[in-house]
Amino acid sequence: MISGKQEPLCLVHFISSLGIGGAEKLAYDMIGSLSADSFRPVVICVGEDGPLADRLKERGHTVYHRANAPGETWRIVAWVREILSKERVAVIHAHQYNPMQYSVLATLGNPQVTLVYTEHGRIYPEVFNWKRFFTNRVFAMRLDHIVSISRSTRLAMMRYDNLPGRRIEVIHNGIDLEQLNPEFDRQQKRRSLGIGAKSRIIGTACRLEEVKNIPMMLRGYQRVLSACPDSVLLVAGRGSLADSLKALARELGIEEQVRFLGLRSDLPELLALMEVFLLVSFTEGISITLLEAMGSGVPAVVTRVGGNPEVVVDKVTGHLVEVGDVETLALRVVELLNDPEQSSQLAARGQERVRNDFSFRSMMNGYLKLYQDRGKGRP
Repeated sequence: MISGKQEPLCLVHFISSLGIGGAEKLAYDMIGSLSADSFRPVVICVGEDGPLADRLKERGHTVYHRANAPGETWRIVAWVREILSKERVAVIHAHQYNPMQYSVLATLGNPQVTLVYTEHGRIYPEVFNWKRFFTNRVFAMRLDHIVSISRSTRLAMMRYDNLPGRRIEVIHNGIDLEQLNPEFDRQQKRRSLGIGAKSRIIGTACRLEEVKNIPMMLRGYQRVLSACPDSVLLVAGRGSLADSLKALARELGIEEQVRFLGLRSDLPELLALMEVFLLVSFTEGISITLLEAMGSGVPAVVTRVGGNPEVVVDKVTGHLVEVGDVETLALRVVELLNDPEQSSQLAARGQERVRNDFSFRSMMNGYLKLYQDRGKGRP
């Protein structure tokens, strides 16, 4: 923590959702880690409200929320300007593109406010937006610091967003291992999930949206069942595809072995029950849930996309498979279930990698340095 005798700086975390997602949880944890002697955090959310808003308010933080309605850009900008003046904001940390855009427009002519922009991931599929392509170079002139959470995301920001690569710093996401591996009654948890005492548990936790490629996971699990009929697949999360994914599980004849758990607040306990963690997205930044799974000592099988290879070293800290390769996905899962020695080695090395290279403290130290470098990062 940074400490000092001056009045704490007002630091705004500007985000487009306060639901339960990777960027949202990261911002929530970052706010909780800030020294009250150095920073007074405020949250601005333009977009989807969610449960994190209530948690932040319970902690005593100020939260401003407004829907992101079409045609309201300049009204929102004016609203943000009022907040900046009222709260005497010194630093804005904009998470994702839309908050960055509003932050830039709201601080034009106000260079005293330090502006940090983090891109947490990419949309799927990637598309060129010519308006953004040309305006982003202008936006970049107002940004003090531009951050990507992975090297692959940095390349996409250069290619699709036309942001200057020399100014994009990579700060990997990080997690606090102390929040994982809790003490709990494992048999009671299994019973609450309707899982037998000896069933093998495979699982994931993600948004149930197209980018997460859950149909590949279900088809792979169908093949796993033929070799490991005593296994269960846990799918924690919610999203617009929930009903269609449940229908696919019925069509594949695996609905009795797949548990769609919805949004969960007990993820550390669920991870502790798993023998294999799956993440088969079409694209990823640096998945917080993947880091949490590895930090929980769960070997992971993930697709070779985005930032996943920056976390999982193939056959060293986990397994990488190609998008769409259902057969190899199933094969790797069955190998881990049938080979305790391999599973234990991958789990131990994965946990060590997260501890050494993806710690929450290391990530926060990187951001705290940017918050303090007021105005030094501009071109």
